[in-house]
Amino acid sequence: MNPRTAQRAAVTGAHSLIGDRIYRLGANIVLDENVSWCPPGTRTTQAVNCYLIKGDNGSVLVDTGIRLHEADIIRQLDSLLEQGEPLVVVLTRTEMECCLNLPAIEARFNVESVWYTGGITVPRMAASPQRIMVNPGTSREVEVMGGLTLEFVSPLMRLLPTLWIFDPVSKVLLTSDAFTHRSPDSSVGSSPAAGLHKFQWFAQADTRDIGRDVEEVILRRQVEAIGPGYGEPIVGASESAAEAAILAEAIRKVGSQ
Repeated sequence: MNPRTAQRAAVTGAHSLIGDRIYRLGANIVLDENVSWCPPGTRTTQAVNCYLIKGDNGSVLVDTGIRLHEADIIRQLDSLLEQGEPLVVVLTRTEMECCLNLPAIEARFNVESVWYTGGITVPRMAASPQRIMVNPGTSREVEVMGGLTLEFVSPLMRLLPTLWIFDPVSKVLLTSDAFTHRSPDSSVGSSPAAGLHKFQWFAQADTRDIGRDVEEVILRRQVEAIGPGYGEPIVGASESAAEAAILAEAIRKVGSQ
């Protein structure tokens, strides 16, 4: 995304994704040629999401949203966090759309630690940095704060080092820049091929293992909902499995075999 030209669309409040456990934060942008992951000729709106996981002893924020939505995300966090509540941040990627609001969030809330993968430096922070490596195609369970354990999944569907975050309590999988193909605009609908626009290197790769990994990650965990970094979430076990199968097939088709 070009931060100078991306346009704000409708501002929304935080939404419950699963009960009082996981909330979807962020707002919408106008999705057009100014956004790097937008297929040519598209003009609609798209949600840019981050997610808050509520625990017994604090909360975990998965990604921090884009700078365009900084004020919205601070306001949404204010509505969900108790004063002084411990907060841990987990970054699915150390790309700008995932981490740029970290300084503003840390300035206002009690951020204890920031978990991330890869070698790109995240914005300067006072909280404890927790760099973690997970081999592609594997996962690790991590107690990110007392009583709150998440599974860090390293998918084969990736550009740079990427984590998908699975919450075993709610069975929600947060998928960063994957599963981004669903739109609230009925004229656009669900287009897995459009969601693969930023993964153009797939055309030069044997993608069979990548597609298989996408399906296995969802089915093995009996995922109840999928929360992407962009686009509309997928809610329901059967819906999640179906979308995984559709995305896997699109990945296989676009690859060189």
